[in-house]
Amino acid sequence: MKPTIYALPPRLSHSPYLRHLHEALADRYEIYDGSFGRAVVEMARKRDLCIFHIHLFDEIIQRPQWLWSWCRMIGFVALLMFLRWCGVHLIWTVHNLHPHTCWHADIAHKTVQHVIHQCDAVTCHHHVTRQQILDTYHIDIPITMIRHGHTEHPFGALLSRQYARIQLGLDQEIPVFVFLGMIRPYKGIDTVIAAMAKIPQAHLIIAGLPHDKQYLSLLHRQTAHMANVSIKPYFLPDQEAALYLAACDALVLPYRAITTSGMLVNAQAAGIVCVVPDLPALAEQVTDGVNGFVYQAGSIDALATTLTRMMNHPQRDTIGIHAQQQVRADTWDQVARQFHLVYMRFFDVTAH
Repeated sequence: MKPTIYALPPRLSHSPYLRHLHEALADRYEIYDGSFGRAVVEMARKRDLCIFHIHLFDEIIQRPQWLWSWCRMIGFVALLMFLRWCGVHLIWTVHNLHPHTCWHADIAHKTVQHVIHQCDAVTCHHHVTRQQILDTYHIDIPITMIRHGHTEHPFGALLSRQYARIQLGLDQEIPVFVFLGMIRPYKGIDTVIAAMAKIPQAHLIIAGLPHDKQYLSLLHRQTAHMANVSIKPYFLPDQEAALYLAACDALVLPYRAITTSGMLVNAQAAGIVCVVPDLPALAEQVTDGVNGFVYQAGSIDALATTLTRMMNHPQRDTIGIHAQQQVRADTWDQVARQFHLVYMRFFDVTAH
């Protein structure tokens, strides 16, 4: 009988991460895809033939009311303790070390502390994240670094820049920057808008589903009198996202804080030039002038200067090729093999 993987959450509506990972693991493991309540019952029954693979839990815990958040944390940790008592193997992949929407930092810290101490293993995507966990939480369980995976063509085959711009009605001559992804405050989109006020000869397209309507309203007010910024506030299917990426000179990801960026990995895999702040995880992945462009985090002037530098770089398309070469080995099959090695620590799955 194959061991069963129960993921939390079972699926991600706006990210292909779990779908691709589970497809790559399906030869060796059963993948549960039902409700969370039923998953708990099944795990308690199957016991040591189960892996509870935690990916994201922040939105389960964090609520505006402190007491309600605290109670939800206690309930979640109690559930993990129960599952561990049952013999279920617990693993956390650290996509976010800190909540994207953090109402209560003390509860966030305590939650991570308790989750880590209930887990049999922890994985993360960057060496710097691994070190941060060790320095902050002083744990003695294994932490394995497994890169974020990607497909060979994350957004499908990209059109030429010229044809993509014809499809989108964009001028062939002007520099075009794109932000692609869910519109949320921690992504710092307002900072790149402010930088665009210093680069009137370029155009910025912001495309993605708004998670926070108040933040979207702020962006609309900020761009009300800016002719060189366009906002497309809706979820983009892969085909449309591919058009914007093919049309742009660079993808701008102006995060305020981040542990992992799946968008960065997929854009690099597609050969797109990326501009990112010098946050530790991003700086580990992007070397300025080699496989992307890096600016001082939080500085609008530095971002504007870096965008201008990118526009004038004589070999910027070569930089996209270097980025693609760097992540080429991190396919989903390779990522699945690495997770398989982690799972093998808990039971003999070598025959599967």
